[in-house]
Amino acid sequence: MTEWAVIIPLAIGSICALPLLLLAAFGMLYAFAYPFMLIWAFFFSGKRLDDQIADTTSREISLRDSLGRDPLTTLDGGYRTDITECGVIWAGVVFGPSHWHLLIGFINNLIGGSIDILQKVVAAGRAEAMQRLRENAVSNGYDDVINVRIDTSDMAPQGAQSKVKAVEVFAYGTGVKYG
Repeated sequence: MTEWAVIIPLAIGSICALPLLLLAAFGMLYAFAYPFMLIWAFFFSGKRLDDQIADTTSREISLRDSLGRDPLTTLDGGYRTDITECGVIWAGVVFGPSHWHLLIGFINNLIGGSIDILQKVVAAGRAEAMQRLRENAVSNGYDDVINVRIDTSDMAPQGAQSKVKAVEVFAYGTGVKYG
């Protein structure tokens, strides 16, 4: 009977203490790993964004080479009278800075001036939305997209106080086919 009186409280205590021990171990691991992750991000945080920008640019160049022109225009198309078909074409993309981009932006905000890394993220989002608009127009058989517009809106978790976590970029226009 005395063996069970010792084993049962010891087993219950071990089961209750296990989550706390795991949290403590994870916390110590994170405390040691964070400086290395910060150094890694300092050197390589922009690589993925640069790769996305390069991919968008190569797709844009490939499409322009195949068509011989850019199918997007902000003009109203009034100079052409042989339009046989038209329709609304749109494309949207959500881009957000990484944790490291936000950290760099925060530090840059303390110093002051232009926050270049966040401008780069928004520019990448705009370029991707415009390229998707081009690809949608071609896949739907339109020759041009006229009256092209871009809208952007901030996206944040519900209840967040001015904490922008992403930017939605929405590009749209009127797709036209010529006769």
